[in-house]
Amino acid sequence: FGLLLTGLIFCQQHPSYTQYTLNQFALNPAVAGLKKCSQTTFGTRRQWTGFEDAPEHVFASCNTRLNKADQFPKNFHGIGAYFSNDRMGFTNYSMLKLSYAFHLKMSRNYHFSAGIFAGVHYQKTSFNNIRIRDKSNDPAINSQDGKNLIFPEVSPGVFIHNNKFFAGLSMYQQYPTRIKEIGTRDNRLAAHYFLMTGYRIKGEVLNFTPSMLVSFAAFAPPTVDLTLTADYKNKISIALGSKYLNSGYATVQFNVGGGIKLGYSYEYALTELVRVAPSTHELVLQFSTCHVDKNQIKVICPAYQ
Repeated sequence: FGLLLTGLIFCQQHPSYTQYTLNQFALNPAVAGLKKCSQTTFGTRRQWTGFEDAPEHVFASCNTRLNKADQFPKNFHGIGAYFSNDRMGFTNYSMLKLSYAFHLKMSRNYHFSAGIFAGVHYQKTSFNNIRIRDKSNDPAINSQDGKNLIFPEVSPGVFIHNNKFFAGLSMYQQYPTRIKEIGTRDNRLAAHYFLMTGYRIKGEVLNFTPSMLVSFAAFAPPTVDLTLTADYKNKISIALGSKYLNSGYATVQFNVGGGIKLGYSYEYALTELVRVAPSTHELVLQFSTCHVDKNQIKVICPAYQ
């Protein structure tokens, strides 16, 4: 009966983020160097807390512009690096990627960017905690315990924006890598796509930003994040959103000052997971050199640049 039910399984291979607007670089390499300063971001995501061996994700990234001295560049370059680690079940999964991006000024207000991630994935499987009487009786488990896998990744992306609107499309895991794991040799890194867009509506006191993130992979249903963010004088922002009715979430972000931003998200499952582990928590800390020092304000005249 078990053999009759044998089939293929298609699943997500890339981590998801609730605070994607504060962490755009993790989802699109073309964002590297977009701002004329350096940005360093740290974060952690604990998914389905209370569920045994639930996914735990930590990440760190940094990106910067190369030609910062040019105040009004037509074209400029950006570089960056991204590291993450996922622990879920029997698998420890890490990746390190470097990025390069080229930014082109299309008109007075619009910039177009194209970038690429290139790096490696590292995967280790351990069955130390598996609850079976004798591991040696199962050759698949016995031979795969502690096995290390290393494989490459190439991920391009494009991005367009002005001071109110942004939209980007990235294509992850485009290098066709096969993963020789337990059970089959047909496992491989599947292509993942991320479409991100948003529009900022400025007000005198409150600013509103409706945004959307569409995540999809081959043979798997897409996930749509719909988010509405309201921020007060760029000091504190509150966001409400939903992941395609699979979960609802609330986010609060603080502009601490000195280029430091702190964000926390609480996500509540709306599926059957609500019975055992409904809660997901995400914390993001970002450092930026873009902050303005009021004691050292400089007046620049474009006519003489």
